[in-house]
Amino acid sequence: MSEVLQITSPSVSKAQKREYDNINELPDEVLISILARMPMKEAARTSVLSRRWKKLWTSHPYLVFDGSNSLRGIHSMSEQVLESEQFKYLNWVNDVLESHHDAAIDEFKIRFYLDQCYQSDIDDWVRFAFGKKVQRFELDLSSSRVISHVQDSGYELCSHTLHFQTPLSLTSLVLKQVRVSGEVLENLLSNSPFLERLCIGASTSLVHLRLAGPSLCLTYLEITACARMKSLELDAPNLLSLKYSGQNIEIRFIEVPNLAELFIGGTFVETCTRSYLLPLVPTFASQLQKLVLEMRVDERKMKLFEYPILTQLKELELQVRARDHDSLLCLTSLINASPSLNQLSLELSWSKSYMRRRVMKVKRHHYNLKEVEIRGFVGGMVDTEFCTYLVENAIMLEKMSIDPFTKNEKGGVNCFKAERARAARVRAEDLRSKYGVEHKLVIL
Repeated sequence: MSEVLQITSPSVSKAQKREYDNINELPDEVLISILARMPMKEAARTSVLSRRWKKLWTSHPYLVFDGSNSLRGIHSMSEQVLESEQFKYLNWVNDVLESHHDAAIDEFKIRFYLDQCYQSDIDDWVRFAFGKKVQRFELDLSSSRVISHVQDSGYELCSHTLHFQTPLSLTSLVLKQVRVSGEVLENLLSNSPFLERLCIGASTSLVHLRLAGPSLCLTYLEITACARMKSLELDAPNLLSLKYSGQNIEIRFIEVPNLAELFIGGTFVETCTRSYLLPLVPTFASQLQKLVLEMRVDERKMKLFEYPILTQLKELELQVRARDHDSLLCLTSLINASPSLNQLSLELSWSKSYMRRRVMKVKRHHYNLKEVEIRGFVGGMVDTEFCTYLVENAIMLEKMSIDPFTKNEKGGVNCFKAERARAARVRAEDLRSKYGVEHKLVIL
């Protein structure tokens, strides 16, 4: 705010005044494009400059209402404090929308915890955004305060809110902790000829979803934590990437000729057995280029499964939960089923075990694997054994990076984690000296 006010302050230099005059001579279209590169709140502050600037910011094409910072510590908030924060947020959004004058907006984002008590306001926001031909729309009403048995109290996106005379301009749609049925989504997609990206998270109303049609432009689909979902049917000729994380459901791939990336997680893959991979992968095994699996290691069940040959797979990312007495060598069958694999990433969530076993040895050469990334390395038997296997069997290995921290741990590290990381780095150095991989091993 102070930087804006300095322009009209008596203490500014003549050079600054000339610069301000030069900016003021620019046409409105140019000034609006400059304001569009500023956060919306900062752009709104320019309204104090002059009568002309008062309304320029109201044509801002990116309406991003991110109130998530005010919800920090929401678990300890009283209902009264929470309601006060929600009231402030509603006033902020409504005031901006009442002031906005442009005919179209590029982006509209709501990020704040609101439930069905605010149904009417949220309905108005949805109509406003869609009526303004919004291209990227996000409605994220999620909060860690909400637990499963009260999720049905969330906002519901209904068909009567989505009555429009012309097709929508949507290219991206994100709905989190929004109750939306498969029927409403299907109708929405049928009226969105340009939609490329669809993300649905934590919807308790989504049970069955069918995405089909030759005109469907969808290239990315993400469905996570939809507790009541039972089936997904895909006839999507342009779909490139699919992410599903949640409970076991039936997924039918009718036609997905361009699907190249697949992410599977949640209880859907918890035991890593034929119950999820066999029905899914063989239908497009020859075209898959990237596979991400979030799973718990279950050696007994994984040994029973014969993986289809993934002839085009170049990237494999494994997000694994394991105990120290588990062996990650059961994953080598999947690596072996990927003859073109070039990059392997393993993120390990490790828990200590007091069971003991012998170190195992497996010989199975991999001729195309060049880059390996290990995150969450502790230097125990579970990960040292796996790293040793890769060093010995990846014939063309060029680089192996070892990081004691997972992605989620990067933000904050306590004394215990720091000490654990130091010990893990020492053990990683033992790998370097034992196997002579000085130039290949990078310890972070």
